[in-house]
Amino acid sequence: MFILLKEYIFISLMVTIFLFTTFAKSFSEENLFTINNIEVKGVVDLNFSREKYLDKVFLDSFDSLMKKILLSRDLNKIDNIKLKQIKNLIHSFQILNESYTKSEYNLKVRIVYNDTKIKKYLRKKNISFSQPTNISALFYPVFFINGEFQNFNESFFYKKWSEVSIENEIINFILPLEDLEDISKIIEKKDNIEDLDIDYLVNKYDVKNYIFALIEYYNDKLKIHIKTNFNQNKTNKNILYNIKNINDHSALSLISKDLKLNITDLWKEENLVNLLMPLSIKIKFEHKNIKNFENIKGTLDNIDIIDNFIIEEFNTNNSFFKIYYYGDPKKLKLKLSKFGYNLINDQGSWQIKLK
Repeated sequence: MFILLKEYIFISLMVTIFLFTTFAKSFSEENLFTINNIEVKGVVDLNFSREKYLDKVFLDSFDSLMKKILLSRDLNKIDNIKLKQIKNLIHSFQILNESYTKSEYNLKVRIVYNDTKIKKYLRKKNISFSQPTNISALFYPVFFINGEFQNFNESFFYKKWSEVSIENEIINFILPLEDLEDISKIIEKKDNIEDLDIDYLVNKYDVKNYIFALIEYYNDKLKIHIKTNFNQNKTNKNILYNIKNINDHSALSLISKDLKLNITDLWKEENLVNLLMPLSIKIKFEHKNIKNFENIKGTLDNIDIIDNFIIEEFNTNNSFFKIYYYGDPKKLKLKLSKFGYNLINDQGSWQIKLK
């Protein structure tokens, strides 16, 4: 029976390889709704079920996707979804590796979700999703314990920050060097942190984005004041943790992970797509030939925040589009720029021009 089981798995593996070699082209496009390298392992025995492990992959991939595109506070709104619903949201999947060694089964899969179905599902749940890009940002943690400043080589939040990991990390955190002049300025302004020129502290690192964290421990409470600058947008947030022993590294590790999730959420909030409020915009495009016209249509089809567009007028030199999209003109401008177009507002009249 066990030998037959092995033969079944081998044949199944060969069929899978053949199928996905033949149709590999359909998986070449990576996007926000693609989850790579979801892996499950298990025992090969008489109760072995390949379908059971595939189902586990689907469940894990959906969980990973939601953590990737949703704010932490919205995750509990989708925790009751059924496996059948998840399967309906999947566009396709590719088995990257399927093997067994001795009695262990290993399955690694790439899942491509249907973006239209995902957006429809989230819209029904009244949830906005985020489309953040990967960025680098300076993380500047300033730690006081009972009013005493902790040098970077003493601070848990500096020494251990790089060891803290979260799923789907999208921020590359850069840590500063300890500068005595900077430290003096921070200590001087500790009680009036709003007067501290944070731009002065970070400019020397040639990084546009930053997270400044003022961390204070007193009376079993850890108060963290975060100031961020992401793409010229500045925000503030206060977080409070209860911790009796400030030398409890296990508790500090959990706090550091939660802090990293909060910071990531602040970056996600800068990139939220409100599915409940699509905007519309009328745009003129000047084309030199029919190829230019076909190219701009193809571009609009490929921009994920565009829900739909209509060609309202077309003549020899110009075409006029009405575009329905999610987000704001700034996001639309950025998306078009990546395809080689400039979105220009000329006194309320919008135009798209080739760069």
